[in-house]
Amino acid sequence: MKKFWLAIIVFLGGFLGFNAKAVKPAPDQRNLAIYQIMVASFQHGEGGAEGYKALWGPDGHTKNGNLRGIINSLDYIKSLNVNAIWLTPIFDSSEASGGEKLQATGYFTNDYFKIDPHFGTDAEFQELVDEAHKRGLYVFLDGVFGHHGGVTKPSPKGNSLDVTVTGCDREDGGKGNVSYPGSLEYIKEVATYWIEKYGVDGWRLDQAYQPMQGGHNYWIEIRDAVEKCCEKRRNAGEEWGILGYMVGEDWGDASVVNNGVYRDGGLISAFDFQGKELISGKMQMLDSEGLENGWKDVITIYSNPMSRGYLNDDVMPNLFLSNHDGYRVADHISADNFYEKLMLRFAILAGYSGPVTLYYGDEFGDLSKNTEGGQKDNIARTSGHIKANNSDEQGLKDYVSRVFAMRKDNPAMWRGESTFYSPKISGAKVLVVRKTDVISDNEVLIVFSDKDISLKLSENSLPINVKALIPEIVKIR
Repeated sequence: MKKFWLAIIVFLGGFLGFNAKAVKPAPDQRNLAIYQIMVASFQHGEGGAEGYKALWGPDGHTKNGNLRGIINSLDYIKSLNVNAIWLTPIFDSSEASGGEKLQATGYFTNDYFKIDPHFGTDAEFQELVDEAHKRGLYVFLDGVFGHHGGVTKPSPKGNSLDVTVTGCDREDGGKGNVSYPGSLEYIKEVATYWIEKYGVDGWRLDQAYQPMQGGHNYWIEIRDAVEKCCEKRRNAGEEWGILGYMVGEDWGDASVVNNGVYRDGGLISAFDFQGKELISGKMQMLDSEGLENGWKDVITIYSNPMSRGYLNDDVMPNLFLSNHDGYRVADHISADNFYEKLMLRFAILAGYSGPVTLYYGDEFGDLSKNTEGGQKDNIARTSGHIKANNSDEQGLKDYVSRVFAMRKDNPAMWRGESTFYSPKISGAKVLVVRKTDVISDNEVLIVFSDKDISLKLSENSLPINVKALIPEIVKIR
């Protein structure tokens, strides 16, 4: 009888002109755990491209990273239980004005439709995307859509950039040489080309305030083009290149981002520099002013975006600890209980409801290094490594893998609503975060404490043993 009614439904679906086959919905972007790679400074893979010889970054550190090095590292990256990688720009910048150190960053391209030969070939990039997808890893590219390093050719479809030097709507945003609306069709083509041809899954958007010009937020049209491209791929049954995640870089606080890239529904995700300062910077109060203030910052981070000052609860601030443009998180940590304090911050990151980003090397507690000329914006571009140098580094890496495994396996970690309570335990400052996801009926507890404790949830329950500064995450259901 069931087969009979199923046949009727299929027949009526065809007769009435709709497809009875369910279209795969867009994946939930809140579950993203992204591993950021600075391509030139990460890994050099033998047999791949030669790489660059110079890069704005610390002296004596890797400058010749290539795509082969990333391909060779995918198993390691997967072992962290992240589910995406973000590559700094890989478009051809080998002829860009500004010299090799600038070319190696990729942020001033001369051809948006070509892989930089210093990094690899088209075939190697396709191999990287395919191998990442085999491991369940999304691939995000770095889109620099407000400035370039000397683009001279039209796009494959014949679109051209308007290279007029133009200021953006943000007062401190400076001027770029990609002018809108004249560049819009070209940039829309770039944004969809890499999805259609290679199956990439989305974009990190450099200096995302630059395409906001003349009172209009051009991310509206660019995001629409990306989402339609991904929807078409989903409807065609594609497994990858269907996500269309777009995250903007804007160093401002919530009010700045609200009036910037979030304005008029342009982007719905931007990096959470405000939150980053709470847990990477301001949370030094854990060392100097007492843990009670630090736990208040945890409560702030785990509260809904709107309650933190963001536009509404539909936006998805992307929380992170550090990136390639500033100090590493470890630079802010005092020497006593160094690795435990880093574990604390990674646990906060893993339990955040929304997308998060890890910067390569932070999982080992890497420190920034001095750079030529003392430039603070590239001190974190140290040599990438995928093996621990000692037992402390291995212990931190293992903890990161463990808490992100909890995030991967429990939707409450990345989508759940948070409630908070502070059990009274003599001599200890304790915070329990209860995260509940109503969709999956999943619930976890994240327990923070400044001392070793044993916590019982009820008289008959087994105790939860928590070491000082190392949060314990427990699945309840």
